[in-house]
Amino acid sequence: MAHNPLQEFVAITVLILLAVALPAEQKSVETLKAEAERASGGHRARLYAELAQQLVEVADQQFTDAKITDAQATVQEVLKYASLARDLSIKTRSKMKETEIHLRSAERRLTAVRRTLSVDDRPPLEEVEKKIERFRQDLLDEMFAPPKKEKRPS
Repeated sequence: MAHNPLQEFVAITVLILLAVALPAEQKSVETLKAEAERASGGHRARLYAELAQQLVEVADQQFTDAKITDAQATVQEVLKYASLARDLSIKTRSKMKETEIHLRSAERRLTAVRRTLSVDDRPPLEEVEKKIERFRQDLLDEMFAPPKKEKRPS
């Protein structure tokens, strides 16, 4: 069997690119927190929303590992970052669309996680889902609200 150096090079290059690209796609929670703290304005809001989305996955894993108390605390952290994302996005009127998209994704994932839990563990997640839904609606209201008229001196 003859070795084709070009094929080997292409195969190795593809493997290296995959190894580099996959971890870069999913930023760790700690990396996101640090990045959000350094960011400002709408970018910070989007990062907080992305962080909330990532924390839902952390909570899911904690529920899977039967770390219910830790998971419930993580769900409250999801709520904290979702709230910060909404507040900053509205205040700066920046990155509202991206923020809303991340919050929607977090809400949907939280719904999926809640459905896997025992009835006793569901109420806190349901409450957080409703609040995130309200945050999303606040963002949508701000994005699509008619422009405010300025009062002219008469």
